[in-house]
Amino acid sequence: MKKQTKHFPFLRIQQQRFALSYINESSATDLPTEKQFYQWIWHALKNFYYRAEISLVLLDEAAARQYNHDYRGKDYATNVLSFAHNEGEFLFVEQDDVLRGDLIICPQVVAKEATEQGKALHDHYAHLVIHGTLHLIGFDHMEDDEAEEMENLETELLAQLNIVNPYE
Repeated sequence: MKKQTKHFPFLRIQQQRFALSYINESSATDLPTEKQFYQWIWHALKNFYYRAEISLVLLDEAAARQYNHDYRGKDYATNVLSFAHNEGEFLFVEQDDVLRGDLIICPQVVAKEATEQGKALHDHYAHLVIHGTLHLIGFDHMEDDEAEEMENLETELLAQLNIVNPYE
């Protein structure tokens, strides 16, 4: 007799609400799984957007440096870059709009930072993915009050994942 599998409708609903395009063009090893990236992004956005379509691209340092140079005028590879397709629009669930954006992560920079800061690599990835996703949603840290709000939200989201406060 064939064993019946359980059906979890919330997973189907989640997949209808959030689509992730995952592209790994990095030579780095010891990366989180695509599923982990998916869960971290979902965790950050689920209370702000009803639907989201996000691309996550992992790039080596040279390519990440070029993006940072082209789009921010900075001549170095950074840990995460966020490109919201609806930049400047902060929309909540009840408006039923779709968040579309791209996250670019440089695994070499993430690994270097984690080592330098004495953080677990997995935890640092989770933090940066949540940080980048919050940027897509519309959060920023240019002003002190904005930075405090964003850091508090990051800390709260990470605590829900049993990850320690990265700012301590």
